[in-house]
Amino acid sequence: MDKFSDNPLESSRKETSGTVVLSASRIGVKYPGCKSCSLDKASLSLFEGERVAIVGPSGGGKTTLLRALEGSLPLDSGQVLRHGPVALVYQDLRLVSERTCLDNVCSGLFGELPFYKGLWSFPREVRMRCEDLLEDLGLSRLAHRPVSQLSGGQKQRVAIARALISRPRVLLADEPFAALDRANARRTLHLLETLQAKYRFALAVSVHDPMMASGFFNRVIAVHDATVEEYRVSADSAASWTHTPGGVDHFAAEFLPPEKRKQPSQSTAADKSNTDPVSGSTQDRSVTEHSPILAKVMAGLIIAGILAALAWSAMSLELKGASFAGAGSGIVRFLGDIVPSSWAELVALPWATLSASLLQTIQMALLGTAIGILLSFPLAIPASRNVAPRPVQGTMRLLLNAIRTVPSIFWALLFVSFVGLGPVAGVFALAFYSCGYLTKFFYEALEDADHRPAMALKSLGASPLQTFVWATFPAARPALIGACLFVFEYNIRSASVLGVVGAGGIGQDLMYYIEWREFPKAAAGLLMILSVVVVLDGISHWWRRRMTVSHRQ
Repeated sequence: MDKFSDNPLESSRKETSGTVVLSASRIGVKYPGCKSCSLDKASLSLFEGERVAIVGPSGGGKTTLLRALEGSLPLDSGQVLRHGPVALVYQDLRLVSERTCLDNVCSGLFGELPFYKGLWSFPREVRMRCEDLLEDLGLSRLAHRPVSQLSGGQKQRVAIARALISRPRVLLADEPFAALDRANARRTLHLLETLQAKYRFALAVSVHDPMMASGFFNRVIAVHDATVEEYRVSADSAASWTHTPGGVDHFAAEFLPPEKRKQPSQSTAADKSNTDPVSGSTQDRSVTEHSPILAKVMAGLIIAGILAALAWSAMSLELKGASFAGAGSGIVRFLGDIVPSSWAELVALPWATLSASLLQTIQMALLGTAIGILLSFPLAIPASRNVAPRPVQGTMRLLLNAIRTVPSIFWALLFVSFVGLGPVAGVFALAFYSCGYLTKFFYEALEDADHRPAMALKSLGASPLQTFVWATFPAARPALIGACLFVFEYNIRSASVLGVVGAGGIGQDLMYYIEWREFPKAAAGLLMILSVVVVLDGISHWWRRRMTVSHRQ
């Protein structure tokens, strides 16, 4: 393998024929909080139809280089000139697992569509174009199957199709063979070779195991010490890779200067230990070295603070051992009063009246929750940190905190004064009370959703609306549904209390029974409420488990 001249950009032009489709000139990237640069004055060029391998030690900056060339990672210095579209196939693929293969491939054309198109379905011409590409990749029979049901190799081909559908001049791939065995890796190489012959894109691949791809690449780019060096591949050197012992790190070391082969460079080690593989963010080693000690100290302080707050509260309320004297006997006496003394008394309880009141309570909770959902979702979107701008977030969260401040019983009193006694007041009280909590659950679910597919769609040209509908919402959907089921269950219990202020439901009957000390009747009503809550909890558990299994497939 022959090293190029000291000027990689110039030497590439001399040694490689063809049209330049991408050129990077002295680019630099430095992550926040990192003392050293991940890339420093790195230059390279890519030519139409060529195949380039990017090698280097693990954590040495290969992914950083690819993201900088693609454009999803901002540069601190230098510039990248792209003579046409550039697409990146991420190592983790970043597909929307809830969508079908065809939908994922179609999403690669968001950059060619208006911001409002493709929200529910794609135009017919877009789908036909994507179906043709899926056929080229041997995926036509899987076009309408959810990505979550595909194998690893099939998912990888979907990611390649999504990247290629916009007909890029440059295709970048981040370790596409890392999760594949040698046979599947060879098949992927053959597929890339076939597609490249048809679409004439330049191909740059960071290689996990270069021995799988011996003889495939025209050039090699070695990344070390935040810089890049380019090498031309000869037939003899390509053949020798197949027999190189020690795997990828030994192979990558062959491209490093002799003085740097024995151990990783200082900047490479820092990148490996501090770089988040998902977000790419890097932390300063001086901050993270003492984190275990700091964490223990902070945990001790928090526990001491909690214990001090509990002691202070007990002293302020004058709680002593004598305060609980007789509590046990009182509880036993009360439990004896609520249990029917005979079968005849049990049968004589007002089951029909309680059933009608419970049905009204369920109806109130159902309507209140539905209205709360309709109010909450539009409010949760601008309150989410990964969707809305920061000033909008602050305003919306202040409004939602104000709504949550008001207890459900006060909402009921407020609406009773507006619309009068009855279940209508209870429905609106539950709706507003639900809104305060559902919005919090919703925007937390949106923030906790896997953001990587959304980032991939954004880099492909999708608008914020398209990104939200096609990536963020599907990822958050299991948590959103779980929150709705929980609030519905909670509203049944809340509706049982609203009757105290005349807002309808079984709570009004319970209040009368307790006031007249008809405890068995009150216990029967509470038992009926408990049975409904247990059933709803079982449904919620089944649904969450089903969605979780589907999401992980």
